[in-house]
Amino acid sequence: MKYILCLLFLIQFKNCKSETQSLEKISNGNVASIKQQNTVQDNYIVNSIDKNSIGEKIADKSKIEFLKSKLLESFDREIVRPYMWDIFTSSNDTLLEFHPFKNFTINGFVFKSYYINIHYEDATYQAILIINDNSDNLFDSLIIYENLESEEKYQRISRIIGDKIEIQLKNKVTENKIFIIKNGLFLDYFQEQNVDMKWGNKEERHSDTVYEYELKGKTNNHLKDGYWIEKKYSMNYGKIIIEDGTYKDGIKDGEWNYSPDGPVDKVDLFKNGVKIKTYYP
Repeated sequence: MKYILCLLFLIQFKNCKSETQSLEKISNGNVASIKQQNTVQDNYIVNSIDKNSIGEKIADKSKIEFLKSKLLESFDREIVRPYMWDIFTSSNDTLLEFHPFKNFTINGFVFKSYYINIHYEDATYQAILIINDNSDNLFDSLIIYENLESEEKYQRISRIIGDKIEIQLKNKVTENKIFIIKNGLFLDYFQEQNVDMKWGNKEERHSDTVYEYELKGKTNNHLKDGYWIEKKYSMNYGKIIIEDGTYKDGIKDGEWNYSPDGPVDKVDLFKNGVKIKTYYP
């Protein structure tokens, strides 16, 4: 009996040791790519492309337009001008290729993903976009990986930890973001209860100092809640604009104003993150 108990203990110890080594490799960033499997589980790093998981190039035009719209939404939600801000210009738009990629499981929720690439004459761009396929919400997609190989180096990598995604943008300046996954949506996560941030280039206007970017509002349970003002780069306008409106539990809800040159240019009406109407004042 004592011999059997010892044997069981040794088997259990060996299994635990194996699991620990696997987690250590991932946390130290020593894994060249995600494990080759259809569904990736919680707690891992997305820092490269698993080429064996790339499907055939998508040719269906309606599917391509849908994926372009989700990619555009994901970029447009960011405050600072994305590094690949010109990805949708007429000279680059036709170069975009989309491929089905592996599914990702985050906090028990399964997301579809797509591999994106552009082959320029002197550079290569790759990205991974994850999508909640059962939603038409503004917050149902997220770019979790980017890599530009050119004279300049740029990369976006992600670390998934439970219900959160920590994103790191690496260029001349490293920027970090945190998103939390709730009900299949990717929501901005804040430690602060009161957010009042101004950064970027600045200029003096009369007696005021005006900054390039601004983010101001309150949070509830780490999510944007109530009235917010966001001075940000807009992919749709192609320049920095001011957006203001209401969040409810991290999701846009109600009227949102878009002001590119002072006065409000248009108003979007949202219901729980879904745009239901656009009108022009």
